[in-house]
Amino acid sequence: MKKILFMLFVMMLVPCWQTGAADHDMTAATVINQSWQRYRQLAAAEQEQLLLTVTRLGEAGQQKQLTRWTRYVQSGEQVVLKFASPAADAGLGLWLDRADRSAQQIWLRMPSWVKARRVNGQRQQQYFAGTDLTFEDNAELSGEDPTAYQYRILDQSPQGWWIEARPNMGSTSAYAKREIWVDPDYAISRIDYFNREGLLIKTLQNRMLQKYPHGGWRPNRVEIDNHLEQRQTLIEVRERRFDTSLANQIFSQEFLSD
Repeated sequence: MKKILFMLFVMMLVPCWQTGAADHDMTAATVINQSWQRYRQLAAAEQEQLLLTVTRLGEAGQQKQLTRWTRYVQSGEQVVLKFASPAADAGLGLWLDRADRSAQQIWLRMPSWVKARRVNGQRQQQYFAGTDLTFEDNAELSGEDPTAYQYRILDQSPQGWWIEARPNMGSTSAYAKREIWVDPDYAISRIDYFNREGLLIKTLQNRMLQKYPHGGWRPNRVEIDNHLEQRQTLIEVRERRFDTSLANQIFSQEFLSD
């Protein structure tokens, strides 16, 4: 009789445990969703002047100046980058059209090209402009698509959440997983990127986090330490302007060639 009662007790526990695990995963996705919703709520569009410094171990840093325009639409984002200096990079441009994230388009224009060319497939995993950001990374600096990942909470404390993100099957992501730290205000403070061999590739840290009255957030300094390449990329926001009147022609292939 005792054995039967014990078995019944175990059977009752199994569904409860499974439900708890599902709730745990749902909570992780909810945290990520909340973080990017707060990021996007500040304005429909913005323009930033950036100073970018790339430093390889034992070498002097190289500085680059560029402008980044971002527009937020209902289901995604559109981002344009244009480099002003150094001379070798002047005219380098990137257009990330993620208005429909399921049909994302990435267009690149090198200074020597007459027109922009589309970046497809595994090229999206390559580093861009000599930095430690891939085309994929640049696309997700202004928001990621939570439906493309499976999330799991690794730890939770008064300091926030530590979350694992693994790409869904069929993804073209260069990473086997990312570990994301989200603070109590839902601002992302750190991301660790791992390859398919389980090695830590690089660490991105959002510094000088600016918090806005209704929950929005922005980093004014981003540090990326590439552990495999022994290189660091530092992004400093010199000026940021929220502007809903940014012209449509900025977000186009043609603008890259102007």
